[in-house]
Amino acid sequence: MNADDFERITPVEEQGARPFPDSKGNDTSESRTLLNRVFFSPRIGMIALLFLLGGLLYLLLGKEMRFFMVPSASMEPTLFAGDMIVTFNQKAYARGDIVVMKHEGEYLVKRIIGLPGDSLTIIDGALFINGKYASEPYVRESMHYYIEEPVLIPPGYFFYLGDNRNLSDDSSRGFANYAEKLDAAARLSYLGVLNDIIGKVHFIYYPYNRLGNLPSYILTNTAGS
Repeated sequence: MNADDFERITPVEEQGARPFPDSKGNDTSESRTLLNRVFFSPRIGMIALLFLLGGLLYLLLGKEMRFFMVPSASMEPTLFAGDMIVTFNQKAYARGDIVVMKHEGEYLVKRIIGLPGDSLTIIDGALFINGKYASEPYVRESMHYYIEEPVLIPPGYFFYLGDNRNLSDDSSRGFANYAEKLDAAARLSYLGVLNDIIGKVHFIYYPYNRLGNLPSYILTNTAGS
């Protein structure tokens, strides 16, 4: 008997043309290939890791993880309609954070622009916080409206805008030049309430070609804390 009489043993990866039979002798190669694609896909692995990370943060830090789908184009080009996002609640939030909040019975995703004690104006398409220009490279285009009279943010509230400034339903509607003349109490309804923030957006988990972390852009050149 020579060596050719023995069947060569090969790694499983090399046996693609030799399907594994089940207990009844049926070919299971296609189902195994499908399982490999599902359970060993890098994208699926990334999502599983995201869920695991969320669970660990909740257990170790008490941070609640929530999932949302972006409903409109108001946050383009940062977030697009249909993006699926993950938020974590925090003890405090900063200017530039993208957050999901509950406002008048609806969930909104917007960017925090001003915090309690801040003074805001919008002149010639540019944002000024506490009298200083604030760079915003993330906006789709310059604002077509203006806010000449400084908006003072009271305790417990925040001023929010969408990155797609001219197509966003946000705090500007209560204070911009095109807004109706409202009294101080009515204008408060166009500000966000800090206690109504669900959490800061940290990740995009779908679509897969946009999967990844979503860092905040901290507004610069501001005098406030």
